[in-house]
Amino acid sequence: MVQAGKPGFRLCQNAPMPTRPARYRRQGPDSFPGLQRALGRVSRPINGRLRAHPRWNAVAEASVPIAVGLIARRRRIGMHPAMTLVLGCMPPLGCAIAVPRGRRRYLAVSAAYMHLFKLGWELPYDNPQRLRRRLWIDQPIRFDTIVGLGATPGLRLQRALRRRGEITALDRVVSVLYASWFLPHLLLAYVFARHPEHMPRAGARLAAAYHLTCPFYFLTPQAPPWWASEQAGRMGGEIERVLRLVVCDLLGRRPPTDDPGNPWGSMPSDHISSATITAMALSEIGPLEGAIGWTYVVAAAFSIVYLGEHYIADILVGLLIAEAVRRGEPLAAPFVRAVAHAVE
Repeated sequence: MVQAGKPGFRLCQNAPMPTRPARYRRQGPDSFPGLQRALGRVSRPINGRLRAHPRWNAVAEASVPIAVGLIARRRRIGMHPAMTLVLGCMPPLGCAIAVPRGRRRYLAVSAAYMHLFKLGWELPYDNPQRLRRRLWIDQPIRFDTIVGLGATPGLRLQRALRRRGEITALDRVVSVLYASWFLPHLLLAYVFARHPEHMPRAGARLAAAYHLTCPFYFLTPQAPPWWASEQAGRMGGEIERVLRLVVCDLLGRRPPTDDPGNPWGSMPSDHISSATITAMALSEIGPLEGAIGWTYVVAAAFSIVYLGEHYIADILVGLLIAEAVRRGEPLAAPFVRAVAHAVE
């Protein structure tokens, strides 16, 4: 039996979501101390070599604009996706090495990580013809039809609450709620400004919740409900992309015929994974904060289904990704700390 005080016991304790003390919220789980010491013996010499030679800082600093520039031109020069992803990893690492420790580094690395996530989301659609052959259209509809007892929940919501051909107050309110996907980032900005000592763990968990969605965009390209309805005629063509209609009505423009980014990157919902990991972090502070966070998760889930952006299946996978980040943190913490110590 695993005894209290041992690393395995702390890992098992991670299953519930209790309120955590400030030290835990700041530093995270202190798991596997033996492994941390072993990795520290590797990371310290690396850090010493990096800081002993200023040229490494210069190389790291130069790598950031070079990588970003090559990535922006990847389609023109026919760069292989694997090479593009390798280049995408250079800006976060380059910022971590070149920018002095402190708020400027947090800001630079956060921006570089969001650039990497955006790349991971867009990259599969660089070759839409190849991606189209593997596109999931009917699979999520079948699952959601079972969940919705004969019709997808999104279709039921639009039938019950929308007036086709009109933009209602509900459409506008739910669109604003959907557009609040950046709330986890605003909370992170608050941590950055007021409690920078909490920034490394908070930022790492949010980044993990985003980046763990990226393999799905490559492995399981999926058409969102609005695309399956409008472009493939599924669900009787009844699902509308409400958000686009609301935005075009606000701007006085006609709906565009193309969709920038990756229209087939809807599985899973990064909106839900990021909101959920934020709710989990708020739950560590206290029950009231946790209730606020989970209320937002429920509201966000309603908005993305009602607006025709996601299926219930996408929400469930987003929830599972956030839970995987929470449960995997004790396992990943020693390795993340070793990398951080190597470049700090």
